[in-house]
Amino acid sequence: MTSDLIPETSALEDVDGRDFSNRQTSPGMNAKISPSLTRVLDKMAGTAALRNGAEGLSAEDFSTPLVKVDDEGNVQVYVHMSESSGGNLEQLKGLGLMPEVINEDLKIVQGWIPGGSVEKAAELGFVSRITPPSYGHTRVGSVTTEGDGIMGSDEARETFGVDGSGIKVGVISDGVDSLAASQLSGDLPNIVQVGDPGSGDEGTAILEIVHDIAPGADLAFHGSGVPITSLGFIEAIEFFTNNGADVIVDDIGFLAEPFFQDGSVAQAAAGAVDNGIVYVSSAGNDGDAHYQALFLDTDPGDEETELHDFGLAAGEGSDVGMTIEVPPNRSSIVVLQWSNPFGEASDDYDLFLFDPDTDDILDSSTDTQNGDDDPIEVAGVENNTAVTLFYDIVINKFSGEDQTLEIFFNLGGIPVEFNVSENSVYGHPAAPGVISVGATFEGDVDFFSSEGPSSIFFPSVVTAAAVETGRAAPLLEDRETPTIVAPNRVSTSVPGFFNFAGTSASAPHVAGVAALVLQALGFGADIESANSAGSSIITARQVEEVTDIITGTADDLPPAGFDNISGFGSINAFAAVEEAIGDDGGPEPTPPPGDGDSNGSGGCAVYGPGGNDIAGTAFANTLILLIPVLITALGFLRRRIQ
Repeated sequence: MTSDLIPETSALEDVDGRDFSNRQTSPGMNAKISPSLTRVLDKMAGTAALRNGAEGLSAEDFSTPLVKVDDEGNVQVYVHMSESSGGNLEQLKGLGLMPEVINEDLKIVQGWIPGGSVEKAAELGFVSRITPPSYGHTRVGSVTTEGDGIMGSDEARETFGVDGSGIKVGVISDGVDSLAASQLSGDLPNIVQVGDPGSGDEGTAILEIVHDIAPGADLAFHGSGVPITSLGFIEAIEFFTNNGADVIVDDIGFLAEPFFQDGSVAQAAAGAVDNGIVYVSSAGNDGDAHYQALFLDTDPGDEETELHDFGLAAGEGSDVGMTIEVPPNRSSIVVLQWSNPFGEASDDYDLFLFDPDTDDILDSSTDTQNGDDDPIEVAGVENNTAVTLFYDIVINKFSGEDQTLEIFFNLGGIPVEFNVSENSVYGHPAAPGVISVGATFEGDVDFFSSEGPSSIFFPSVVTAAAVETGRAAPLLEDRETPTIVAPNRVSTSVPGFFNFAGTSASAPHVAGVAALVLQALGFGADIESANSAGSSIITARQVEEVTDIITGTADDLPPAGFDNISGFGSINAFAAVEEAIGDDGGPEPTPPPGDGDSNGSGGCAVYGPGGNDIAGTAFANTLILLIPVLITALGFLRRRIQ
């Protein structure tokens, strides 16, 4: 709270004298129900909303950015189960649950359930937890895309005759409400496969950009539910994997997914890469709205209260509050995580949002973490006025060890002090093999573009040396993110996205180039026939080669070499396609089963992208051409002998 932008009337000098050890709990509410859900249910129970409604009051009015309630008093939830059997699902249906998504691998069912039945569901023995869904948000910032000329993809199409033909690109975003209008205007082809239309139009804008770059590519779309949820997102990845997509691009972020490890969404994206799909994701717009630091107690001698000191952690004067501004008529969601594994958090931190003028707590998140919980707290504020308001974030360590703290914001919150741009790429864009895309504008990295590295304390696969961090030596992997940067603030014909900004606009440029590169490598015709059968002939190793071509031909931005701001540089479509065209033989082919010696005589068969024996075919063609010559020669010799 040292910035000139912050009101001088801040009253947080008295916060460190407050007792944070007395938590508010809901009497009688089952501990399996998340506190954020409990708070909404308590408010609903205190009115007639769960009964017959009250005049002028709808149950839907109890919805928050964290908990969704419909006009009939149903709450959207994730029910985490010990076993996802049909019998268990029937019991939940008997309590009024209306399932939307069932993920048997994760043993989670997503659906709507009457608010009055939530506690009854929690009492079932096979139910381990009931939480709000992990909601996603698109990464949009505030015609033919200008990026086509900036990247040189227009010149690549004209020079090398590539347009993405035979390649299938799948898009995951909010929705395609204006799909028909874009098709009518000629900005999208007449055929676009739609698995789930979703709601909104960012998906339409992304499809237009991909089509501008790779007009010959087959296009497909799948939403992630309304509203967007992590289970809906995983379902979309599975849809494209099972329907022959060669490239997937998305622009969704999930603030409830782990920051310090690969969560279920990240593992699904990495799995798509393993299945031979080039996966492209927007890196995020969090470069100017992020915080990360090791917890630093403002007063180590005070055993009752342990407040994090934002000021000392930044090398400045002591300051226990991080001030954010929220624009008029906007909300802000603040998400705190710390470096414990999900499902195993034993260090307990609490999150508070204060009014700096009155010292009142506006919202708080004080979930219990005692060894089998998630290291996350989420709180939010709404500014319903016509002026910008300021709020202060305070973090208290309730119990446990010092851990690395990380804060992200959604909707409208903007830090005015202590912002940390580094390490602001999180979740599935940082998953192994995924191409994470930052944003450029007029040749420079845009100010909001998320920066790397992505520090993974608990990698699912250890690919870096273990390092000690002061406690139990968790395994730390600093992943190189973003992978590359591409244009944003570009034009589409979609209402609301005439000037499409954010890494949401950057990622589809790279996806389009990936389609051109795949065709240039010779996969197009073979992939097209494979796609008709719902399969892919690309291997994970060949996906890596596509990534290497795109990153290896990028235009380096200062500083020299890879860096955590621009990655390997600004994408150069012309150079990438040129490199792919000049690649001797294209991607290294996958040999048939065995040792690669298919003729049994010590020779080596050479296989093309479709798995065809190039050398054998060439030899056979040569014999066919020589047969007439041999016959003529034999006839001549026969006459001489006679």
